Amino acid sequence: MIAEFVTLWDKNKEKLRAVFEGGHPDSYDDIVKNLVAVVLNDDDSYRQPDPNRIHKIDDGNYQGTLLFVIGATGYQPSDYWYVKVGYGSCSGCDTLKGIKNYTDRTPTKEQVDEYMTLALHIIQGLKLMGDEE
Repeated sequence: MIAEFVTLWDKNKEKLRAVFEGGHPDSYDDIVKNLVAVVLNDDDSYRQPDPNRIHKIDDGNYQGTLLFVIGATGYQPSDYWYVKVGYGSCSGCDTLKGIKNYTDRTPTKEQVDEYMTLALHIIQGLKLMGDEE
């Protein structure tokens, strides 16, 4: 777990909550992009994840693991972070589908809370590439 990301989570989580209150995320991509753009992109720091440099690897089919690789801001970044997210094919085996429960209505408070928990787990799973931890 990256301490500075946890600090940014504590500082900016209500902004992310407002995003989820506005509508269900369509995919894990949406959650990761919102985490980077709303929570982690907090200042003009040179060494922070760039929401426009998110790359996804998905070798699964109906289920599998998504690997998100996120480059830092700035010209030719040397810092990259990654996080793995498992997914399934139904609401019983996929967290995001289970939360949405196949509804397009405005998310309930409980659904928003569950999206926030999922987002927190993704933040906690982020690792700096090359980090020895």
